[in-house]
Parts: sequence; structure tokens; C-alpha cells
Amino acid sequence: MYNGNTISLKRVLWKVMNSAFMQDLSYEGAAELALEAIRLIGAPLSYENKVTRPLLKIIDHKASLPTNLILIRGARAFTGNDENEGQGIPMTTATDIYHQGAGCYETDTNCDLGFEVTYEVKSGVITTSFKDGYVEVAYQAIATDDDGFPLIPDNQDFILAIEYYIRYRVMESLWEAGKVADKVFNRVDQQKCWYMGAAQSDMQFSNMDHVEATMNSINRLIINSSAQRNFFKFMGKNERIKKY
Repeated sequence: MYNGNTISLKRVLWKVMNSAFMQDLSYEGAAELALEAIRLIGAPLSYENKVTRPLLKIIDHKASLPTNLILIRGARAFTGNDENEGQGIPMTTATDIYHQGAGCYETDTNCDLGFEVTYEVKSGVITTSFKDGYVEVAYQAIATDDDGFPLIPDNQDFILAIEYYIRYRVMESLWEAGKVADKVFNRVDQQKCWYMGAAQSDMQFSNMDHVEATMNSINRLIINSSAQRNFFKFMGKNERIKKY
């Protein structure tokens, strides 16, 4: 499980670049391969949870999203004239197939902000069903240190997964050219597969409290239809059914 601590990717890169067959690898190239590994592992705890502050200002239905965004966790709308005005309204992903091209008209149910507000994401831009206002997006991003290198979880399986993935990707072309023996390449490939699988398992839950909250959200007798309305704040609480 993940202990919450992080280390700079520089520590891993230094170790990798001093191993066999890695002498021609640059820091930039190694960092790019490390980002590939992080994205492939794709476990929730690999990333940093963030929200857009200040809020995104919607002008004519659109606003640019943060460039470091990896995954959108949710969005809520503020439709006042000021970003501090009004109460956040939960947004849902648009199902309207003409959402990108059509404006919001008075006859559209999406214009009724008390009913439903929708959004769609394309090419780093969020398109909303309302014309002007503000949006707060909860998202996941890759944290970085002061030098711009990614911060990765201080988890041994995760660290070794990145190390062996970089080595595998560099040695792949050398192996294809006959410069690396099958036995050596296959061992690196085996270690890469093992540690990437182990890292993905390790980064699903941070501790037993996290497991309990997850199980509470799954093991329910009554469907929690108000979860989104409360921004999923109470989704991990125990279900309590009153007996009359």
C-alpha cells in the first residue's frame, strides 16, 4: 500500500542511467519513458488530486483546462457573475450528440440550471451547456519537484516498475539490432511485467481505512442516488437504515 510519501524521479533516473546499456540515454529521454510508465500503471494513487483555483471562467460555453491534467474526477458549475457567487451545481457528462456544435437556447432543458448542467471535454477545452459562468474541476495530475521532474510514490514496487520499464524500452531497439542477448532482454522484460503489475496493485488503496470507505460505497442495500448531488462527500460512509 501507499504511505503517502513521494520522491523525485531524478533519483530513479540516476540509478537507471548508470546501469548497463543506458550510457547513451539522456535525462530528457529517460523522463519521457518514465512518464509513459506512470501512465501505463495508471493507478489512482500514482497521481496528485487537485482542483482548479482560481475557477475556470466560461466564456461562450468554453474554457481551457489545465495543461497538467491527467484525469477529470468531476466538475461543478457556478453561474453567478462572480466566481465566489452562488452554490456549486454538480455537472454530468453530456449525452447530447450536438453538444459541441449547438448553443444553449431557452427551450433546452440544459439551460435550466436547477435541473442539470452538462459538459464535454475535447482538445484541452471544456464545453458547458451554459454560456457564461465559472467551473471548478477536480482532477488528477502528475506532481513535480522544483526542477520540473515528476514526483513519484515512495513505493519500492513503483520505483522498480519505472526503472525496469525504462531499461526495457531502451534495450528493445538494441535487442532487435542483435546487440543484447535474448537471456538478458527477457529477464528485463520479466522484471518489468512483474513490478508494473505489483505497482498497480499497491497503488489502489492507501490503507485499510481507504478499503473500508470503498467497501461502504459498494456494499449497499439502497442505491445512493444522492452521491453526485453531495459531490460524493458521503459515499464512503456506512449505510444506516432506520427501523420503524
